[in-house]
Amino acid sequence: MSTRQSSAPGSGPERRIALIKPAASEEQAGHAVQLFDSVLWVFKGATRSTWVTTPAAAADIIVVHHSEPANNLARWRNEGKHVVVLSTDEQHHPAGPRTLVYPFPAVKVLSMLEHVEAEMESTATAPPQIAVETAPTQERVARSGADPWSFVEALRTLRTVNNSTMWLMCKGSQAPFLWIRGDAACYHCDGATTGSIRAGALDFSGLSLQKGAPPPGNVPARPGDELFWFATYHASTQLAPWLNDKTIYRLISWPDLGRLRANDAAERTAQIRVIAALAAGPATLRKLAARGQTTIDAAARTLNALASCALIEVAQSVPATPKATRVESSTPTPVGGLKQFLRNMRKHLRLGGLS
Repeated sequence: MSTRQSSAPGSGPERRIALIKPAASEEQAGHAVQLFDSVLWVFKGATRSTWVTTPAAAADIIVVHHSEPANNLARWRNEGKHVVVLSTDEQHHPAGPRTLVYPFPAVKVLSMLEHVEAEMESTATAPPQIAVETAPTQERVARSGADPWSFVEALRTLRTVNNSTMWLMCKGSQAPFLWIRGDAACYHCDGATTGSIRAGALDFSGLSLQKGAPPPGNVPARPGDELFWFATYHASTQLAPWLNDKTIYRLISWPDLGRLRANDAAERTAQIRVIAALAAGPATLRKLAARGQTTIDAAARTLNALASCALIEVAQSVPATPKATRVESSTPTPVGGLKQFLRNMRKHLRLGGLS
């Protein structure tokens, strides 16, 4: 297969991976390798490492179909390479520590790669350990000492009142810099303010909303759920007051990760881990952090943001095989070929153009 870089440069350590063309002529064998390759591409910039596809001789990890000749597998393993097998025959080649049964969920691909990375990084005397991603510490404006949830609670109230004819604004030392429509469905601000909101550099806890006139025509509008997401995510590492750490929550729908994309690669990775873990089944905060292999703080921030955008709900009971809405479509069988698969994958994850 052709060599291409699968992740944004600088998102983490570089890992070389070879995707071997299937020895079998069956159509599903090719689809399995395409699916694995496509998961790497769809999640580019969101994984802990920078994945680069290379020829087998230069690779650290070899991905093969189960029909690959045994002598090739033995040779690669003797060379110290890690082999991942893609099976299209579950009866004779069932799922295992290094075997994925097609069609496999994207989260299983990411989880397996992390396990392989941990194995690569472990010493000869230490047992393999799963690397735990920590949410990055960003340089943020010092909090004013006010309630960190006051602004978010005000937004929640606006959404409940739902008065689209009213405008509220936040004033700086000289003039307004942020306008919010009365139903919280949209907000207006300049590019610099948008950047501060996304990075968590704006101290919302010290802001108050006042009734005012509509924004000037030259100030662009942005969707309200974007403001909800970032204001809530950066409000606190503690769980939001309207959530409970003992409650089991279920994912209703994935957020638009193209528009709500975190600027920091490690922060983005932690968010995707938490969301994917919740998509795998309902969970409490602590179970979610453990399943997503991230910190409680990162899980709480992401759960807060999902809740503020109405993307989660309380799970009344946990079914025997819990499934979040739309999870199955994250791993469609690419009947129409690679282009159709990518179209389906991006539609499910709503990875539009970056804002």
